[in-house]
Amino acid sequence: MRGLLPPFVGIDATTSDRSPYWASLPELADAFGTTPHRRRLLRNLISYRSLLAEGGYVGGVQFIDGSFVENIEMVAGRNPTDIDVFSILNVPSKYRDNPSLWPSTGLSFWQGEVIDRDRNKQRFDLDTYAVIFEDLHARPALLIRDIIYWYSLFSHQRGTFAWKGFVGLVLDPASDQAALSALGSA
Repeated sequence: MRGLLPPFVGIDATTSDRSPYWASLPELADAFGTTPHRRRLLRNLISYRSLLAEGGYVGGVQFIDGSFVENIEMVAGRNPTDIDVFSILNVPSKYRDNPSLWPSTGLSFWQGEVIDRDRNKQRFDLDTYAVIFEDLHARPALLIRDIIYWYSLFSHQRGTFAWKGFVGLVLDPASDQAALSALGSA
């Protein structure tokens, strides 16, 4: 009724059947690609995931949130403006195998492509945030802090503070191609 994914399924708040709701990209596209605008946003998400893969980021998960996973058309009479994406990425193997490459090539790709919010908003209509799971500087407490922060932020609606759910995706290039085929061209 509020146009939000529920934070959990059923009446028992301690259930393990709760947000994030894990889905494949084709499932996400099927559930939320209900208008031409939404399908364009999904194609942009796939383009961002392809960019990640080009940089060697082939392992990890993403949390998908914002008005995209709401029925914002019904509630506010508008299209979703973007997709909020928080990525927890595994270090590309080339940097695990040779950490000395990170300062010369890895860091610039990370800063200029993966986490450049303004650039990703402009080219993909995505609000992107990311952390590296292994954290090259081995600071697990900071990684845990970031994950808890994003979980708590994504589990509540910005304007109303209503408790809500969001979607989890595993990086999977084959699944992305299946979703892209199902979405078709613009």
